[in-house]
Amino acid sequence: MKEENPTNVSKLNNEYTHNKTLESLRKRKQKRHMRRRIVGILFVGGFFVSGFAINIWTNTQTISQMEEEKTEARTELKLVEKEQAELNGQIKKLENEDYVAKVARSQYYLSKENEIVFSLPEDNKANEIEKTADSENE
Repeated sequence: MKEENPTNVSKLNNEYTHNKTLESLRKRKQKRHMRRRIVGILFVGGFFVSGFAINIWTNTQTISQMEEEKTEARTELKLVEKEQAELNGQIKKLENEDYVAKVARSQYYLSKENEIVFSLPEDNKANEIEKTADSENE
């Protein structure tokens, strides 16, 4: 319970003091209402800002992932283009009949008329190495 302190001050009960008391109560209520409104606005604003921030963050992550995929695709494209250039070079070589004849004689021991083919041990080792390398790649 509140203890009342006896003082020498007494309240005036007139219209002016009554109006001032009501005015101060209204101002307190108005300030409290204003604070609640500001807090609500800040909360809603913070909610939207955090939503946008999360959206931006996920977009930057997606963009960085796509950049990585893009660089990987470019390196793969360079490798494929290099391989294609090599294959096109082989195609051009195979269109030349002299080259085809030379390859056939060296790899398959084919010969022209009245030509003798000698097989040296070094040639057989090279073929064996190629066969083992091909079987390992498969």
